[in-house]
Amino acid sequence: MTPGRKGGSRAGRWTAKLWLALSLAAVTCAHANEAPRADEVQQPGGVLHVTHAELLSVSGSGYSAPPRRAEDAKLPSEGWKAVSLPYTAGRELVPTSTGGVRTVTDWYRIDLAQLAPSAQQRFLYLPRWKTLGHIAVYGDGVLLYQSHGSPVHNGYNHPLLLPLNATAHALSPSSVLVRVDRLRSSGSGFSTLWVGDHDSLNWRYQVRQLLQVQLPFMGSAAFLAVGAFAFAVWWGKRRGSLYLLFFAISAMAFLRTLHYYVSGDHLPVSDEWFEWITVASLLWLIVLIHLFLQRLHQQPSAWLTRSSVALATAISIATLPHAALASLYLVTPLLNLMVLPVAVLIFTVNLRKALRARLPEGRLVAGWAVLAVAFTSYDGLLQNNLVSPESVYTSPYAIIGLFFIFSYIMFQRYTGAFAEVGRLNKGLAERLQAREAELEQSYQRMRVIENEHMLGAERRRLMQDMHDGLGSSLISAIRSVEQGAMNEAEISGVLKGCMDDLKLAIDSMESVDADLLLLLATLRFRLAPRIESAGLALRWEVQSVPALPWLDPSSALHILRIMQECVANVLRHTRATLICFSTASDGQGVRVVIEDDGAGFDVDEALRRSGRGLRNQQRRASAIGGAVSWESGSAGTRFTLWLPLHHGAVPTPSAFKPEGA
Repeated sequence: MTPGRKGGSRAGRWTAKLWLALSLAAVTCAHANEAPRADEVQQPGGVLHVTHAELLSVSGSGYSAPPRRAEDAKLPSEGWKAVSLPYTAGRELVPTSTGGVRTVTDWYRIDLAQLAPSAQQRFLYLPRWKTLGHIAVYGDGVLLYQSHGSPVHNGYNHPLLLPLNATAHALSPSSVLVRVDRLRSSGSGFSTLWVGDHDSLNWRYQVRQLLQVQLPFMGSAAFLAVGAFAFAVWWGKRRGSLYLLFFAISAMAFLRTLHYYVSGDHLPVSDEWFEWITVASLLWLIVLIHLFLQRLHQQPSAWLTRSSVALATAISIATLPHAALASLYLVTPLLNLMVLPVAVLIFTVNLRKALRARLPEGRLVAGWAVLAVAFTSYDGLLQNNLVSPESVYTSPYAIIGLFFIFSYIMFQRYTGAFAEVGRLNKGLAERLQAREAELEQSYQRMRVIENEHMLGAERRRLMQDMHDGLGSSLISAIRSVEQGAMNEAEISGVLKGCMDDLKLAIDSMESVDADLLLLLATLRFRLAPRIESAGLALRWEVQSVPALPWLDPSSALHILRIMQECVANVLRHTRATLICFSTASDGQGVRVVIEDDGAGFDVDEALRRSGRGLRNQQRRASAIGGAVSWESGSAGTRFTLWLPLHHGAVPTPSAFKPEGA
């Protein structure tokens, strides 16, 4: 057995012990305020425990309202008999045809003349009375109390604490008459009485009120509240039928215990329908407990489920108020006794399966089932007037025990579900962590491959550029030297150009962060010494322009080569004295302009001759989405490089016009 199961079993045993102690305490306290059955005993403090009375039974043919006065002298003098309290009038287990129509009025007469005068107000305390009818209490013939509402659900389970005299120092009655109406077939029950001051009797009354009314109400209300929470849990998930069954059981248990603490004057339905709810709720409570246990031990009994559902449905339909052959409240005790063997069968089958499955909860339910059957059997005897009417109904405590046990089971399942979620989350976190490690390794491998690819591409680009630029220049220079066609000055110029090519290629590898001005500053730093050594004046009129997001090392090298080629053409062919660099923006792109004051040339003729320098400039500009143009004349040449702000932008005709033109 795992530690979790040991802890759950230990907690279950303590829960069972607590419930058993509560149930025994209820029964013990119920009889704690009973005295030994003897003649009237004067208790300390002037409290009188009445255990004997005189009884007169008067037959009738229907219920009648209690008279406002009922004096001994006006009652029949014959027919009185001495009875011991508590007293029960036997009921017909199977009602006869007239048993539900003929009534009997029982008069209980208690002589209080032997009580000594008291300066305190006297009270009458009646722990229990039981009848299908009403009760009225008279003091010296004056009506002191009468029950109200339904004669069926008349608050019989509520103890009575009544003042006998109006105020302190007033004379208390010397004789008390208690009038009890009943149907002949239903019988009745009447407990012992207590007479004394308020302080001496109130604690007895409060204990009885707690055991007979308040605890059943609080237990069923708490059961229903927890059941509502279980229903909310089920509604949120829409799975886990145990939660739904727990709610249904709590609702049936609440309806089943209503008649223990609700009196007829507070019922929103008729007596017949309320009695039907009481009977039907017991049947379906047993069926729902069966379904709950079956769901718990995962060993279904199809035949038992079908039989119990069919039986509950048949009895529920047969006992409907407009379908029943007799008044339901007359046969309810018999129905309760008939249902008991069915409940024993259902509990026995399910408990065997639960114990066979070695469920810790099965032992709890087993203990509860034994006590529940005993409590229900005892209540059946009490309901049929076969035991003392002064006893307390114990079925509500079986339902309270059911509440504790099922709440414990649902708590275990609820916390177990959280623990399972925790385990799943932990496993998921571990798998996620492993997956993240795999992804990180994959990402690192991809970065290595990407870096190698970028380095290879950059290496190929530089090699291609050096082959086309620096390599071509060096080969031409070598051939010229070998043929003796170049002097030292020309060779020096070629070598300086090759050095500039190499430096510009290296500069293009530096990050310019989309800043064209930084790239132009690099160009100025590299070419300014060569321009000035050639005797040209350099005018730098570069203005701030927008950033070019697409500018990368490859694009930067294209721009540098275009600018280098333009400067080289000025130095070789124009005999200029001034070269000017400027920038501008037209909203769609950026213009870089190089102007000189040297001899111009025929642009169309130069392009027709397929000059390699001009064609290379056009090719490089097109590769980066830009364009170039030349305007040349006797006053000099104006070269414009247009670069788009974003890929896809197209230059307008005005993009190559000078500012203000």
